[in-house]
Amino acid sequence: MFSFFLASAKPATVLMVVIIVVAGIVALPAFYAVHCGLTYCYLQHAHRFCRKNGYELLRWRCGPAFDKSGVKTEFSVFEIDCRDAHGERKLVRLLLWLFGIRKVLCDEKYPEPIDDGDVPPSKPV
Repeated sequence: MFSFFLASAKPATVLMVVIIVVAGIVALPAFYAVHCGLTYCYLQHAHRFCRKNGYELLRWRCGPAFDKSGVKTEFSVFEIDCRDAHGERKLVRLLLWLFGIRKVLCDEKYPEPIDDGDVPPSKPV
């Protein structure tokens, strides 16, 4: 099937397709590097927030932020599971962007964790 495309297409068209495919393959590592760099930057902002408020960072996760109409914004929501100076766990949601913390969405006591229940540890396979 691919040979039929090559036989019926003009050489310039085949060359353009090859250039686009190669450019896409070369761009993938660049997109991944930008993704990792932004995550590292967000994590540094979260560490600074935790130091400033006396929290110990335990776990975190990051996701895109959406406006009320459902459109993705330039911000990201960064959730932090942390421990305060009294040893109580807290759940903090930050609205972040490249240049820092835009807004603290919530800073509340951590809800009852699911993973601290009476679940027996899994056995190795």
